[in-house]
Amino acid sequence: MLRYTMLAGLLALASGSAAAQGVATPLPPATTSDTPARPTPLPHLSNFRTSSLAISLGWGAPYGFGIEYAHMLGSNFDVNAGAGIGVGGKIGIGTRYYFRPERNFTPYVGANLTRSGRVDNVDVTYNNETANYSMTPSGLLSLRGGFRWQPGHVGLSGTLGYGARLTGDPVVYSPYTPQPSQPLRDLVQTISPGGIEISIAMHIGLGR
Repeated sequence: MLRYTMLAGLLALASGSAAAQGVATPLPPATTSDTPARPTPLPHLSNFRTSSLAISLGWGAPYGFGIEYAHMLGSNFDVNAGAGIGVGGKIGIGTRYYFRPERNFTPYVGANLTRSGRVDNVDVTYNNETANYSMTPSGLLSLRGGFRWQPGHVGLSGTLGYGARLTGDPVVYSPYTPQPSQPLRDLVQTISPGGIEISIAMHIGLGR
């Protein structure tokens, strides 16, 4: 009887040990870092400052010899407004689209709407012929294309374009002088608002 009791106890002890070995050992808790992960930097989209001032000059420039303020709308577009002196005072607005703004050198296309002011009683002489004329205010649509080089805070641009008059011929000849010949009329048309544009500008970046 004692033999059977001892055998039963040994079997119970062996089964308990086997059950304990079958229990999985818990894994230690995962360690976390208190330092937050750094966000992935965004690609550089534009080499231009958010805003800029420009001094422009040239034949047929929308703002003549004038000053312009431009503000970037996204990475490729800007809107601009300016005023200056040409054949009369000039004022207007415009926009440009830059094809590669992430580079120092980029081509662009643009358009401007400008208004040229009144000019009164101008004498012009050509081939010993003199005439007197005035110019009424006129509106222009200028379509433009060129390049902009902006290696840093200060940059340069060059532009070719054409200005189309929206309000007709602004030239009015004085009735008190002989009517001019066609060559003299052609000369006056050459210096009146509109036509070919060849201009340059210096751009000064503002802000970021």
